[in-house]
Amino acid sequence: MILFDRSNCISICLKNTSPYVKLAVEDLRRDFAAASICGWTPAYAEEICNGCIVIEENTGLNADPVSDESFSIRMQGDVIYIAAPTYLGTMWAIYTFSERVLGVDPCYLFSDLPTERREILELDALRIEEKSPDFRFRGVFINDEDLLTSWKDGGGMRKMDYEFYTFTVAPQVMDLVVETMLRLKINLLIPASFLNIDNPPEKALADCVARRGIYLSQHHLEPLGLSHFTMKNYCEKFRKAGEYSFFKHPELLKEAWTYYASKWAVYDNVVWQVGLRGKADRPVWEEAKPTREELADYGKKISEAIAVQKQIVLDATGGKAKYFTSTLWMEGTMLMQEGLLDTGEDIISVFSDTGVNQMYGPDFFDICRDRAKQYGIYYHIAYYGSGPHLAPQTGLDKLCYNIDLAYTAGDRAYMILNASNVREFTFELGAYAQMLWNTAGFEKGRYLEEYCEKFGGFRKEMQTLIQKYFDALPEATNPICYDYMSHYFTYARRAYPEKVKNFVVKDGMLLTFAGRYHAMGFRKKFGGSTEQTLCDEFYRVLQPAIPAFREICDGLARIAEEAEEPLARCIRSGWLCYANTLRYTYEWYANLAEARMHYQGSEGASVREKLTAACECLENLMEYRKSTEYGKFHNWYRGDVKMAVARELEMTRELLGYSGTHR
Repeated sequence: MILFDRSNCISICLKNTSPYVKLAVEDLRRDFAAASICGWTPAYAEEICNGCIVIEENTGLNADPVSDESFSIRMQGDVIYIAAPTYLGTMWAIYTFSERVLGVDPCYLFSDLPTERREILELDALRIEEKSPDFRFRGVFINDEDLLTSWKDGGGMRKMDYEFYTFTVAPQVMDLVVETMLRLKINLLIPASFLNIDNPPEKALADCVARRGIYLSQHHLEPLGLSHFTMKNYCEKFRKAGEYSFFKHPELLKEAWTYYASKWAVYDNVVWQVGLRGKADRPVWEEAKPTREELADYGKKISEAIAVQKQIVLDATGGKAKYFTSTLWMEGTMLMQEGLLDTGEDIISVFSDTGVNQMYGPDFFDICRDRAKQYGIYYHIAYYGSGPHLAPQTGLDKLCYNIDLAYTAGDRAYMILNASNVREFTFELGAYAQMLWNTAGFEKGRYLEEYCEKFGGFRKEMQTLIQKYFDALPEATNPICYDYMSHYFTYARRAYPEKVKNFVVKDGMLLTFAGRYHAMGFRKKFGGSTEQTLCDEFYRVLQPAIPAFREICDGLARIAEEAEEPLARCIRSGWLCYANTLRYTYEWYANLAEARMHYQGSEGASVREKLTAACECLENLMEYRKSTEYGKFHNWYRGDVKMAVARELEMTRELLGYSGTHR
């Protein structure tokens, strides 16, 4: 069967009436145009005919979309049939066809490599059948999205008293994010760090998700869509007195929850977040160490709030709401482990990794699961401020290890991945999507091999360098690392498989934490502080990592020089950019640490030499990043306010006694 050649292209007979499927079909038609040299766009056929794709009506018309996401694609003669019980399955079939038959990378919108164009595409046979995935809700959280926010103009303003969150992502950018998630068969999205749905520019982001048929959900700081910051806006709008406190103002909070639940209830597919957090992702209590009695009171009050929230949602939706999650982040796991928190029935309890080291804490292993209830996972491949943020630093070994743990524990009702700005994390996003669809069938080696096929004749070398990249990530092993930020987290000191690194020293740890402590060290001594021990440990483990990343950069640069465009640009803007980001960050930090050592020894010339070298490292990084801001990615780093490389460069320059304008 010829799908297209220079003279003709197959047509599409669309029997499916779902508006979401119709939008997916339009994506498919664009994919045909991208894959064919002639730019063919399949026409619509009113009836089944030879040389067409038939997209059949869903057999479970009244079924819950996630009740069955299976699908089939089969060729009979000169007709291809796409069939599924629910519209989600039909969409997954369409995007699977685009990927496997047309060769469209699911993440191509954030990739530097266009779809390969062909003169002719012919099939001898085609049969793809997929059962429902292993994890029910497979989500992504767009969190700390500074690069996405400033990439394109068109985002609106927020009104909230919180650094970094003045503007929203532009709707046309969110459309790219949503389409990418669809192509990965991701069925749930939290589209922003904060989402006050009463503000039109923020609601526009939720609309981008809802119009494509996948599920919407809410940040764990925003049960029923209400955060501390949104509460302030609510009180100003309706001239209410009070604050976000279920302890001091329960009736006011119930009123605000009811208002926002009614706003969210306009969407068909919502996974409702319930719970109670303090301001800016902190516990609800202010005591440094609450007593057992105080914790019991807090647990009782949070449990009461969850019950109230669930009833408000049921009232707002006329009883139609089906899915609720309560994210056991920080104190939630402790309260549940102590038997002080009751989330009630039909609420998915969501465990979290510890973002700083991206491993599960003791609560995941120690809390006894009630098999009458459902459980899920919140996992970070991006994390502010300890990274990763500007480059991938999780890798297949750690990601697969943690997903396997969740799968084995039966925590498969829900999983959401913090993926920040998307572009830097497409390698891990693709693996995540495949792992959740078929956990037992996922093979790390095969995934890496298939990923590297796009590098053509350089695929073997790229496979080796990408593996070296993750193998070279420095791991801190000093026991004090496990106590870092211990007032929030408790680390699991467990034996991990050889390739799984517990405490990787990431870009954020150096740029937002350790580097600044070294700068402070020029003005005061560390003494015997935890910060000095950590900073010294980071410096120690960076010593072998720096030459390793220089070698990786050299290897990637050589391939980019030998490759033709657009592959060369893909390597430069992708893996070479990531490797340079880590290399220059590591070198900057090492020079800064050595400058402080010379400063303590009153070696003035050496101090200046090291600070100058440190400045050059960040200057080199910023200069290199310019080369990745071409065409569609123009202004990609304009919004770098989280890791803020320019700010760290100015800080380093100030230590030299002058300031300058960063390039």
